[in-house]
Amino acid sequence: MKTLAFEIIGSVLIIRGSANDRILKEFAEEKMKKHPYIQTVMLQTTKIQGQERIRKLKFLTGDRNFETIHREHGNQYLLNPLDTFFSPRLSFERMRIASLVKENEVVLNFFAGVGPFSITIAKKQKNCLIHSIEINEKACNYMRKNIELNNCEDNIIVYCGDAFDIVPYRFLNSADRVLLPLPLESKSSLPLAIECLKEGKGTIHWQITDHLSSKNIDLNDVTTSIERIFARESVSFGYSISEYRIIRWIAPHIAHIAIDIEL
Repeated sequence: MKTLAFEIIGSVLIIRGSANDRILKEFAEEKMKKHPYIQTVMLQTTKIQGQERIRKLKFLTGDRNFETIHREHGNQYLLNPLDTFFSPRLSFERMRIASLVKENEVVLNFFAGVGPFSITIAKKQKNCLIHSIEINEKACNYMRKNIELNNCEDNIIVYCGDAFDIVPYRFLNSADRVLLPLPLESKSSLPLAIECLKEGKGTIHWQITDHLSSKNIDLNDVTTSIERIFARESVSFGYSISEYRIIRWIAPHIAHIAIDIEL
């Protein structure tokens, strides 16, 4: 059988590879037999697009109730993959960042989605405050439900709207740690994130996509990307890179990269 790229979100299997109808059907049947908890199979027909991070999905077989609950690190996330972004492949990155958050920190999440980064942090470090912003109204509503579902009401505050509108008048010089988990906005969000750190000191968790000539990422490439943005925005800050890693490969030689910037 042809191997196809796929991901499983709760009870929904999403196939990301292209094939004819017969192969898709056989692949779906094989996966549903192997994983009885899969109730719905869908085919991704477009890339994830825009600030709302939506992709088009075509129903293939199974249950037509697309709302599902995904479980990860002991947490639960209610969502509909037709309306919201969620990637199981960011599971390690969510826990990695959560493990770095210290007691009494103020965390600002520019692009929170249905809440997985914010909730993972809140469950790992209960004595912190997380400001969680999301522009997709449906994702925002799911985030509120997920905060209740995971009993995180005391330390997550939700803001439904555009981070580039909300942040400048609410969060400048206010955070110890900033999350930027949207590579699409990596260039425009980094300068604003720097302004959010208290007295220009703290940590920014920056995600980008970049073309790599090999399977490894070079620190010089990361530094060049940052310096290019600083030059364009006419800003200058002392910083260091405490961590950089490839989260996943999006296409041959195109990587989704996580970078921890210390100012």
